[in-house]
This record gives sequence, structure tokens and C-alpha cells, in this order.
Amino acid sequence: MKLRLDLLFTALLVATAGSELVAPDVLYAAERAEEVCQPVDQSDGATRTDAENRILAEGYTDIRILGKSCDDSWHAIALADGDPVDVRVTPQGMVLTE
Repeated sequence: MKLRLDLLFTALLVATAGSELVAPDVLYAAERAEEVCQPVDQSDGATRTDAENRILAEGYTDIRILGKSCDDSWHAIALADGDPVDVRVTPQGMVLTE
């Protein structure tokens, strides 16, 4: 009987200790994400159309999944010679591959 109580007590301690180590990360992950990546003012910098035109001007085709990130850059997947490439348009208008 004492062995069972010891095992139960040990299991309870392990379960409690594990939850204290993991739970804070799970509970506050969204808050930390907001601190790291604040929303940008969508009126600043290039518009979606401007970004598409810059990507097309660099010779890429078939632009997909164009979205703006918190660093104010536009990110997309486009084709370069038939191969998909991750591209980024910086706030300064430079088109870079990722």
C-alpha cells in the first residue's frame, strides 16, 4: 500500500511540475506574438498592386499568395523560368528572393 501511495504521489508531482513548465508558454504565446509583430499601417509603403507590378517587372510570372508582413514587406510565390520562387518586395521597392 505504501508503494502505491509513493507512486501516486510521485506521479502527481511529475504531472504538476510539467504543467508549470509548459503552461505559461502556451498561455502567453499570443501575447508575445503581438509584442514581436505589431500590425503595420496598411496605407504606408507599396500597395498590393505596386508589389505585383514590381515583381512582374523583375521577370517573374504567375504571382500567388501575396501578403504583407509585419516588417512592411510584401511576400509572394512567383514563377521564375517555370520554377516557384519565394520573393519579397521591401518597403523601398526592392524585389528579393527568399
